[in-house]
Amino acid sequence: MTDETFTGYVHAMRVHVLALRDCTTFVPIGYADLLRKSIALAATLPLARPPRRVEVSLISAGKGLGVAGAGGTRGVCDARLADARKSDLVLVPAVDPDIVAHLDLNRAVVPWLRRAYLGGADVASACTGAFLLGEAGILDGKSATTHWAFQDFFQARYPRVRLQPQAIVVDQGRVVTAGGATSFLSLSLYLVERIFGAEVARAASKMFLVDVNKSPQSAYAIFNTQKTHGDEEILRAQDLLERDVADSPSVGDLARQVAMSPRNFVRRFQQATGNSPRDYMQRLRIEVAKRALEGATQPLSAVAGKVGYRDVVAFRRLFQRWTGLSPSEYRARYGPHRAPAFSGRARPQAPSRRPPRAPARDGRGPGSTPSGLPSARRRQGR
Repeated sequence: MTDETFTGYVHAMRVHVLALRDCTTFVPIGYADLLRKSIALAATLPLARPPRRVEVSLISAGKGLGVAGAGGTRGVCDARLADARKSDLVLVPAVDPDIVAHLDLNRAVVPWLRRAYLGGADVASACTGAFLLGEAGILDGKSATTHWAFQDFFQARYPRVRLQPQAIVVDQGRVVTAGGATSFLSLSLYLVERIFGAEVARAASKMFLVDVNKSPQSAYAIFNTQKTHGDEEILRAQDLLERDVADSPSVGDLARQVAMSPRNFVRRFQQATGNSPRDYMQRLRIEVAKRALEGATQPLSAVAGKVGYRDVVAFRRLFQRWTGLSPSEYRARYGPHRAPAFSGRARPQAPSRRPPRAPARDGRGPGSTPSGLPSARRRQGR
């Protein structure tokens, strides 16, 4: 999406946020709220150019203005699909985990999206909202991303889309896709920067306390052990690999234990799981290492040894390959951070039984230097 995309509007720029049926409501409401507050914020900043006029509207995918979300939540929108005026930018929220059922439930959105796009509107999706763009054919021949847990299904359903599994946000000009459910925050600020410029986006990030996360999705992905394939021999091999990740059997040993030739075993394993045995073992070890880094603090050498690596440098390189972060970066982001205990009312301090010390003869308090500043011993906490 280039800066020119949003220039030259005679009317106010119309941003339409879709509210889907039976889907999580915090994404469309969050989209709209963050954008509306960014518009108000832009008006207060001494910008080099005046802020563009932007109108944000919630568009109901239901029959009326009220739309029922997941868990019985309800929201009231500004317009229905049939009544929405021409769009300049359409924001698509996540489709809930039962993808096919929710695509069917929101089928009316697909032709509406396609007409809006062909009519000149830019489109942006968060998380599994990319499935609706895929259904509308908007992503054909383009790069895109979606939530890591649904990427295999997405790629199989839309083979003409160039999936970028690691990306948090993929910008294809008139089409922008973002990876996870809460990535709508990053996406919203990204669009704020496109509309109003970097100064407003930075101010909005600070105002809303949103840390725009640019880590790859692999840093969040939970390794799925891929046991829905139904191949009994490969399931047995997976179980053998997972019994002791630090001392796992070789490919040859695994093949013998499931009564296959090594070549046939590797082929069957890849076909069943989508990974070679070697990659599967590495990913399994990295998942165990991630859990260790998230828990009690241990030296990196101990974490590496726990998953079978004596060479810490090699372990660090492998961790970076599969997660996009170094072990220290991953620990800093997801490691143990002890929050202060919540105790309700503060406990009153017990009065000190130690008698007060007499002031120094020169009139300054105890522990002071002639300059009146705390002594070095006190500054260093000694």
